Amino acid sequence: MRGITPQEGFTLIELMVTIVVMAIIAMMAAPTFGDMLINQNLNRSTEDLVSTINQARMKAVVERRQITVQLNSTYIADTDNQINWMPSGKAQLKTGSATSIIFLMSGLVKDATGDTTFEICNKAAGNKSKIISISRMGVIQSNTAGTCS
Repeated sequence: MRGITPQEGFTLIELMVTIVVMAIIAMMAAPTFGDMLINQNLNRSTEDLVSTINQARMKAVVERRQITVQLNSTYIADTDNQINWMPSGKAQLKTGSATSIIFLMSGLVKDATGDTTFEICNKAAGNKSKIISISRMGVIQSNTAGTCS
């Protein structure tokens, strides 16, 4: 007499329920992933600006001449006396922020009476921003989060 052999595998109903549960989990994770990408883009633009400013200051001291950092520049190539910077992705320099900074051969900021502040905004990220302050001595003092208005 032959016995009934147990069936192995999944039924169609079990498979469909599993797919629906996975889809719900993926939909909950998608907005978080999008926010993470937007924040990373803002951080990358900020770090790139800090790096560009540091590069210009070091170049001014080493080469013993004035070096200008031009922000929101449409020029791709840097020159001997000018380094260009453009925010990446949807980040942008806030209107009203300084558009250039000049380092003297001593590493000081030219014509600075106080701190020079740059604010990089990402309006796609709910008006998040990063604020960078440069002292008269050319030292980056802060890299704080803010809100664009």
